[in-house]
Amino acid sequence: MRTYIKAVKIINPASQWHNQSVNLLVDDGVITEINPSEKIDADIVIEEKELHASASWLDMRVFSGEPGEEYREDFESLANVLEAGGFGSALLMPNTNPIIQNKADIKTVMSRNSGQVVQILPSAAVTINCDGENLNEMLDVYHAGAIAFTDGAQPLWNSDILVKSLQYLQKFDGLLMTMPQDHKLALFGQMNEGIVSTGLGLKGIPHLAEEIIIQRDLELLKYAGGKLHFSCISSAKSVEMIRNAKAEGLNVTCDVNIHHLILDDENLESFDTHYKVLPPLRTQKDIEALILGVNDGTIDVIVSSHQPYDQDHKKMEFDLAEFGIMGAQIMYPMYHKFLANKIELSTFINCIEANPKKILNLPQAKIEKGAPADFTLFSNDMKWEFNTESNFSKSDNSPFMGQSFTAKAIGVFKHRHQYLESKFTNS
Repeated sequence: MRTYIKAVKIINPASQWHNQSVNLLVDDGVITEINPSEKIDADIVIEEKELHASASWLDMRVFSGEPGEEYREDFESLANVLEAGGFGSALLMPNTNPIIQNKADIKTVMSRNSGQVVQILPSAAVTINCDGENLNEMLDVYHAGAIAFTDGAQPLWNSDILVKSLQYLQKFDGLLMTMPQDHKLALFGQMNEGIVSTGLGLKGIPHLAEEIIIQRDLELLKYAGGKLHFSCISSAKSVEMIRNAKAEGLNVTCDVNIHHLILDDENLESFDTHYKVLPPLRTQKDIEALILGVNDGTIDVIVSSHQPYDQDHKKMEFDLAEFGIMGAQIMYPMYHKFLANKIELSTFINCIEANPKKILNLPQAKIEKGAPADFTLFSNDMKWEFNTESNFSKSDNSPFMGQSFTAKAIGVFKHRHQYLESKFTNS
């Protein structure tokens, strides 16, 4: 299959073609020509306005319903969501039923990647059943193919477990990931604690629930050594503490959910459960600090934290509804619509491409002649609406349902496999 891509701007600092507009020929999974001098005969020709290409994207935090709750999302629908979102790979959280925690679980996830464009990378539970009580056999699952270790949606509340994990993972340079939240301070909380929660009469989750755990974990990291990654930080003080820790030389990284760069707690005044997420949406002051953290490199990664739920889990009283927003399919469109004037394109791409691959110790891709095709195509001039027809997920728990966007990922090339919008393939 020969695919010819015309007038595409390369966003790939590792490439000599970075920030240049070129013509690309991909043949049998390899970039065979860049700016060919002669006329090209190709099976597919792609020519779009404002067309860009970068090394393929990686979403570092996604959830699936499979196994156990396939009606919310299964591996096939998750792969479809990620392809449509422009992702060549994604790190799957272990919070399934049963929990992803042993060699068989890891091999099951990896077996589903054969012949697929999107590679769903398994993380494994730190503690058995993600309950924070007893350490999992992390060395065994590492050798089986686990990419990182986390309890995913559950915070690592046990300080002894955290220290032992940091120490144990150093045996094989493993990565420990945690969502920082003090369980007791957040108990029964429904949203950010502040003026809005008081006015709505909802129990709040204070900033302190996140910040006190980050402070604790940074001290434990100093003591134990190792590599620690904070998932979904949400407060201004969290950014400041991690910035200072990096300046001290601690081996710490972090990510932010894209929704926390766009939405604040005032969105919950409508009692719309689609805005209910953990950590909770904070304030405009926090949003400003988080964006600054992305721009100055304190925040390494931006994630979708894609967490699909059907209406049976969302369309109910606010305090009974599940936490979670899906968003992998519209991550780039959201950036383009709400953040393009606040975060440079190259910075955003770095946060969903080079940085997560570096943190997870995965190979970096380069858009060069002779290199394996491993890139994402996206357009900044393509009007479309995110609705029930265009949504690839089995669930629809997004506050952006029904909104129009003017940017979109249109293709993912992953070696011999490729995903392209049907308009290019006539399928």
